[in-house]
Amino acid sequence: MRIASFDIETTDLKANMGIILCASFHEIVPPGYYSNHHDTLNKPYTIKLKIEDPFDPNPDKELVIAIRDEVEKYNGIVTWNGKMFDVPFLNARLMFHGERPVRVQFHIDAMYYAGGISNRIGSRRLISVQQFLGIGHDEGKTPLTWDTWKSAMRGSPKAMKDVVKHCEMDVLVLTRAYWALLPYIANIHR
Repeated sequence: MRIASFDIETTDLKANMGIILCASFHEIVPPGYYSNHHDTLNKPYTIKLKIEDPFDPNPDKELVIAIRDEVEKYNGIVTWNGKMFDVPFLNARLMFHGERPVRVQFHIDAMYYAGGISNRIGSRRLISVQQFLGIGHDEGKTPLTWDTWKSAMRGSPKAMKDVVKHCEMDVLVLTRAYWALLPYIANIHR
């Protein structure tokens, strides 16, 4: 069974005003099962927006199709608030472009296991869970300024590189959080 941590970065919280800038994936593999001779952690990878026309208000059609197809290569995805944001936002952008929705086989939204009846960490925010679990700054969430986001929306290669790094760090933290929260997951749903 193939499982990956999955995260998107967008220009807005609503799909009628925003587009997707990128999506990162990190295949979750138990330690000792990496496909390299050093048993080193596999790296995240990202599919990102290519802005060809800076005046196109909806340049993400090819990107959202590629993200959908990549998600469907996995038997399951692990997200943080992905049931309420990432997947619905992706589906809304797919609908806007006249494409079919993503077909997720299994979806673990790890955020729900950081609070409620599973744990009382104090906050369900991924940065809080990162701090609680002691995940270091070299492998943790990266802050971005509003100007970086705005520059990435306009096609700045440097800003997009920063957004991609931010997204990739999110999936690395998410993978670590998944392993810590896995004992609390009794059922996996769509």
